[in-house]
Amino acid sequence: MGDTAESVYEAVAPLGNTCRFGFRRPKGIKFSTFPERLRHQPDFVTASYLVEVMGLGRDGILKSMKVSKYEALKGWDRFAKWLGLMGVILFVWNSSEKQFLTLTWTDLVKEVTYSRKKYGIQAFENDGNTYFRLDWDRLKERAAYVGDYDG
Repeated sequence: MGDTAESVYEAVAPLGNTCRFGFRRPKGIKFSTFPERLRHQPDFVTASYLVEVMGLGRDGILKSMKVSKYEALKGWDRFAKWLGLMGVILFVWNSSEKQFLTLTWTDLVKEVTYSRKKYGIQAFENDGNTYFRLDWDRLKERAAYVGDYDG
């Protein structure tokens, strides 16, 4: 889902000129050996933001915001501000709805807080990784920008 979402992000360019910032899963490198913060480096950089790109499908639930990723992105948000950027922003692609949105870090923090209170911290059955359940409809309500893409 992530590679597709990144392709959509590059096609729609909702934040203007962008260049790659994070890793693009080079072959032969085992990312589980990397430190968490480096492993969860945002995908792109613009003149204003570090951009984390994520995708979700039919169920309308963003499950890729793992607790470890969220904690790492907190550090990246601070680093982005230290660099003089506005922070981290999320680009989320919904392949089922053919829509995308951008969500500021402040709004992501609010959604994670809501998710924690309503659902607690969720865990994947297959590997036990923990994540925050983020609902597409709620993300759309908070989004800085929502757009359609049928490319």
